[in-house]
Amino acid sequence: MLSWLSIQGLALVDRIELSFDPSLNVLTGETGAGKSLILGSIGLLLGERADPDWLRAGEERGFVEGVFDLKTRPDLLEEVRAAGIEPEEGQVILRRELSGDGKSRALVNGRTVLLSELRRIGDLLVDLHGQHEHQLLLRPESQTEFFDAWAGLSDERLTLVREREAIAEERGALREARAAWERDRADEETVREDLAELAGAELAAGEEESLKEERERLRHRERLLESLGAARQSLAAEEGGAEGSVRRAARTLRTLAGVTPEATALAEQAERLFDSLRELTGALEDAQSKALEEPFPLERLEARLDTIHRLKRKHRLDYDGLLLLREGLEAKVKALDPETARSLEARGKALDARVLKLGEGIDRLVEARLTKGATFEREVGGRLKKLGFQKASLSVQPAASADGRDRAAVDPPAIPGLELQFRPNVGEPSRALKRIASGGELSRVMLAVKSLMAERDQVSVLVFDEVDQGIGGAVGEEVGTMLRAIGQLRQVLCITHLPLIAAHGARHFEVLKSTSRGRTTTGVRLLSEKEREEEISRLLAGARVTDTTRRQARELLRAAHAA
Repeated sequence: MLSWLSIQGLALVDRIELSFDPSLNVLTGETGAGKSLILGSIGLLLGERADPDWLRAGEERGFVEGVFDLKTRPDLLEEVRAAGIEPEEGQVILRRELSGDGKSRALVNGRTVLLSELRRIGDLLVDLHGQHEHQLLLRPESQTEFFDAWAGLSDERLTLVREREAIAEERGALREARAAWERDRADEETVREDLAELAGAELAAGEEESLKEERERLRHRERLLESLGAARQSLAAEEGGAEGSVRRAARTLRTLAGVTPEATALAEQAERLFDSLRELTGALEDAQSKALEEPFPLERLEARLDTIHRLKRKHRLDYDGLLLLREGLEAKVKALDPETARSLEARGKALDARVLKLGEGIDRLVEARLTKGATFEREVGGRLKKLGFQKASLSVQPAASADGRDRAAVDPPAIPGLELQFRPNVGEPSRALKRIASGGELSRVMLAVKSLMAERDQVSVLVFDEVDQGIGGAVGEEVGTMLRAIGQLRQVLCITHLPLIAAHGARHFEVLKSTSRGRTTTGVRLLSEKEREEEISRLLAGARVTDTTRRQARELLRAAHAA
């Protein structure tokens, strides 16, 4: 429910803070006092378009903020979380800020959101009647959801919707698979030739790099052999080589160590150096032997690299790309196998069976809607009579759709929608609800529908304006009774001029206009029981309030509370 509403710096409002009852709240006041400002502020809170003219004269900023308490509505808490908003202690706080430069800011639980997000959250929480911008039941898709919820068909329709989406996804995947298969068939000769060429090349991972390294080695082979031989000769020559010189030095130092112990360390160092030279000589011998091995003919190596380069140029790929291309061509050739065609055919038949089954499910849904529709029309018709529409009817009709079921060969059959159509008098044509011109007439039709659907309706707050337009007497009493009954299931805010409706409110607010220091201000005050008598007396008699009208007001209040 909307537990708290704060408005500041908007239109004629300086500052207003209201705390609402969970059931029926009524707002009354003189014509022009500013009741529409309250309704408009709630509209801003729900994401309606902001106008800089909404700002109070002289104010640079204004805002409206509402606290919605959803602790008793786990279904709405789940929906709000699904919309990406995490409630804080079971509450959702909506705020709309306006500035003089024409900009506005929307916040949910203190976090700035897009206006579209605010509207989405607002649609979940509030159904505002009396202004065409925010009436869920004017939308055919919402009418479908409302009716199916009332008829207990929501789960069945949702199952069909999900199956249709799955069929559409599978149909797209199958279409792509068939197109790929057809393309591969058209290019089969080229595919097989390219694969044969790549397979015949016997490319191996890392081969190109290895060949390039080997080519560099072969190009410098003679110089390598010459250098290795010279280095080895310099080390191993008996007389003038480094190895012989170090060996003689080590022997001399070892002999000296026998006479002078201090020379022992020098002898050991010389011996280690000799061992290192012997190891180096051995390494040079190994390198020389390897270089002398029969080399891979340079001509063959260059020919191999030419083959790789030609393939890379032909397919415009690097070496690793050629390896991946070979894998892809192998997969394509495998897909060209007759078994693939049979598999695609089997998928198509299975999909056709699902489409047929979906159509049967849609037929069952339509039949169930027809059966439930008669009951719906009868029950709503009874409520319309109580609300002053003696000859009116509200019928459930299939909604016109551009995506009709006659396109089953192209798309999965569409899930048909519904449209509520209103006929005000016998002999007149039925019209869509959105074509009802009178705001009061529309509000009463909505009230009849809402009273029927209140138990299953999802929104937390219902706001009614102009619901009393053009009615009075017994009809007004019935409207009040109906609003109070809805208030037992959902919070209701109702702006009214009719005392027969106002008397049924659990909480009564008066909207009034005052002037102070040359400025006009709209305010709202919660009325006590005594003040309610005075306000309902004013609604009964206008400015000529008498003891008689006060007594009538008390009787209205007692009768409403006793009902």
